Amino acid sequence: MKMNAMKKYILPILLFIQSTLAPLAAFALAGESAGVERYAIFVGSNNGGKKNQKLLYAGTDAIAFQKTMAEIGGIPRSNGILLLDPTKSDLDEAMQTVSRMISKNKANSKRSEFLFYYSGHSDENALLLGNTSYGYSSLKASISNVPSDVHVVILDSCYSGNFIRTKGGQKQKPFLMDDSSVVKGHAYLSSSSSQEFSQESDEIGSSFFTNAVVTGLRGAADSSGDKKVTLNELYSYAFNETLSKTENSSAGPQHPNYNITLVGSGDLVLSDISSSDSIVTLSPGLTGRIIIRDKNGKLVSEINKTEKKPVYLALENGDYSATLITKNVTMTGNFTLKAGKSYELTSDSLSPVASSFNRTRGDSGEDEAESEGTNGEMRVPVEFSLLNNEISRPFHKKVVTSFSLGLLRSKVYKTNGAMVAIGVNDSEYLTGAQVSYIYNTAKSAKGAQVSGIFNIAENIKGAQVSGIYNTADNVTGAQVTGIFNKAGEVHGCQLAGIFNTAQKLKGFQGAAIFNMAEETEGSQVSAGCNYTGNLKKGSAQIGLVNVAKEAEGIQLGLVNYSKNGVFEFGTSFTSDKNIRVTLSSGNKHLYTTLGVSGKAKNCFSDKSFSEANMVTMAGLGSRFEFGKINLDVEGMANFVAYEKDDEEYEKDKAEAEDDETVLSFGAHFFPSSRISVSFSPIKHLRVFGGAIFSFEYEGDKKAFDHLDNNLTINAGDLKIHPEFELGVKFSLN
Repeated sequence: MKMNAMKKYILPILLFIQSTLAPLAAFALAGESAGVERYAIFVGSNNGGKKNQKLLYAGTDAIAFQKTMAEIGGIPRSNGILLLDPTKSDLDEAMQTVSRMISKNKANSKRSEFLFYYSGHSDENALLLGNTSYGYSSLKASISNVPSDVHVVILDSCYSGNFIRTKGGQKQKPFLMDDSSVVKGHAYLSSSSSQEFSQESDEIGSSFFTNAVVTGLRGAADSSGDKKVTLNELYSYAFNETLSKTENSSAGPQHPNYNITLVGSGDLVLSDISSSDSIVTLSPGLTGRIIIRDKNGKLVSEINKTEKKPVYLALENGDYSATLITKNVTMTGNFTLKAGKSYELTSDSLSPVASSFNRTRGDSGEDEAESEGTNGEMRVPVEFSLLNNEISRPFHKKVVTSFSLGLLRSKVYKTNGAMVAIGVNDSEYLTGAQVSYIYNTAKSAKGAQVSGIFNIAENIKGAQVSGIYNTADNVTGAQVTGIFNKAGEVHGCQLAGIFNTAQKLKGFQGAAIFNMAEETEGSQVSAGCNYTGNLKKGSAQIGLVNVAKEAEGIQLGLVNYSKNGVFEFGTSFTSDKNIRVTLSSGNKHLYTTLGVSGKAKNCFSDKSFSEANMVTMAGLGSRFEFGKINLDVEGMANFVAYEKDDEEYEKDKAEAEDDETVLSFGAHFFPSSRISVSFSPIKHLRVFGGAIFSFEYEGDKKAFDHLDNNLTINAGDLKIHPEFELGVKFSLN
C-alpha cells in the first residue's frame, strides 16, 4: 500500500519539476544562441568568358540573396562581402578578409558560420570567372581554410553538382541553431546535377534556383509554420520549385543536389521570419497557387498552398499585387506593406478576374446578348435596372460595360464606359466616367467621376468633380469640388470652393477659403487660409493666413506662421516723433510686414484715422542672422490717409455715378525702405535700432504734404526723407 501511495505522487512531482525547469532551460539556451556569428561571401558573375553567353541576372541574384540574409538570415552587411564579376584573385582576397574577421572575433562568439554563395557560369571542373577559372578542388580547399565551425555553400551554375560529388558525402543529422552542442561540418547545395544546365528566366528576372531559394528563405519554404526556415525545408522547397519550372524547358529539367555532413542535433535555421520589419500573413482560408509581385511586376513569391494554416512571408516595405489561382476561380488584389506592420492577405482582399470564356459545341444561344470580348471579358453594351445593377455573372469573369444605369445602385467590375445612378455607383478599375446624384466609388479610376454629393476613389489618374465632397488616395490628376476635397499624396492639383486637405501634396492646391496639407512640395493658394505640416524648399503658400509647422519654402500672406520662421510684433519711436507698430511674419529669407505709423501726439488723441494723417504700410523683408544679432532689410508700400477738403469732395461727388459712394477721405502712396539691427538679450524679446528711408518722386508730393519730415536729401527729381528709430520686438518663436 505504501509503495502504491508513493507511485501515486511521483508522477505529479516529476511533472512539476519539468514545468519549472523547462522555461529556465529554454531561457539559458536562448542566451547561448547569441554566441553564433555568421559571415558570407556573395558572388555574382555574368561574364563567363568569350565562349559563354553573358548572363543577365547573376549579379542581381547575388544582391537579392545578400539583402535577404541581411534582413532575416543573421548576416549583417558588415559581415558580408559582395563581389560582382570578380577574378580568381578577387575571390581569394575576399576569402582571406573573411578569415581575418572570423579569427579576430573568435573569442567573442561560441560558434562561427560561413556562407558562400555563387551565381554565374561554370563547367564540369571549375567556376568560370570571366577570363579566369576557379577549380572545384581549389575552391573547396579555400572554403575549408576559412576558420569557421560550419561552412554552407550554395552554387547556382551549370554542372554545379560536380562540386558536391565527394566520396563519403551523405546526409547526416543537421544541427540546431544554438550553442547547446558543439557543431562542425559543411552543407553544400547546388542548383543542378553534375550533367545539367542551370537556367535563368526573363519572366522572373532571376535564375529559377536562386528565385526559389530567396522566396523560400522569405517564408515560402516554412512548411512547419514556426516562422523559421531550416536547411531541410529550404532544400525541399527549392528542389520542387526549380524542377517544376524547368521540367518542360528546352534546356531540360534541373535537379538541385545536396551534400550535408554536419554533426549535431535538430536542424539548421537559415532565416527567421519573425525578425523581419514587415510580414505578410497568408490566411488559413487561402488555398491554391498564390503569386505575389512587386509594383514593377517582378515575381516576389509563389506558393502552392494546400493546407488550411497560415503562411508567413518576410517582404520589403512597398506596394504589391497578389493573385490566387484555384481550380474554380482566379482572384487578384493589391496591398501595401508598411514598415513595422504586418498585413493579412485574405480572400476578402482579392477580387475575381477573368478566366477564359469558351463556348462549347452545343450552346443553346441563351447568352447571345453577351458577346465575348478579348482576354476572356464579357462585354455588356447596356445594363438597366430600376433598383439595382450588379453585373457579376459569371462572377469570375471581367465585365466591360459601356453604359449602366441604376436608380439606387450600379455595380460593375472593370468598367470601361460610363455609369449613371441617382443612388450609388460602385466599380473597380473604372476607365471612363461615373455620374451619381449621391455617391460614387471606384478603385484605380483613370477617367473622371462626377457626383452631386460624394465621390470616393483610389489611385485616381484623371479628375473628380463633386458638388460637395471628394476623397481619394494617390491622386495624379486633379480634384474639383464646390465644398470639400480630401486626398492622400496628391501629385496634381486640388481646387475647392471652400476647403482642401491633402497629405504630401507635390502639385498645387487652390481654395476660396482654406487649404490644408502635410509635407507640401508644390504650392498652396487660397483666398482664405493655408495649412501644411512641412512646407519644403521651393514650395509656396499664398493666402490671407498661412500656417506651417516647419517652413523652408515661401509664405506670402497677411499673417504667416511657422515654428522656424519670423513672427514678431514691434513698436518703435522715430526721430520725426512718429510711433510705428508692425507685425512681421513668414520665412526668415522672405517675410511680410504690416504696420501703421503716425505722429505720437495724434496717436492718443480723439482724431479720426484720416484726420491724424496715419500711414498704413505693407511690404516684404529678409533677415540675416548672426547669433543673437539680426540684420533686417525691408521694402514697404505706404499709404497716407487724409481728410478731403470741400472742393475735392464736391469734385469727386460730381464725377461719381448715381449709385457710387463717395468717401470723405483719400490716400496717397509712397515707397520706403527700412534697415534695422536687433539684439536678443532674452528669448522672445529683441531690442533694435534702424533707419527708414522714404522716397518722394515727382508724382508723390501730395503724400508728403501730410507728413512732417525733419531731414531731406535732394537727389535730382528724387527726394529721400530719412528718419531713425529705436524700439523693441516681441517674438512668438
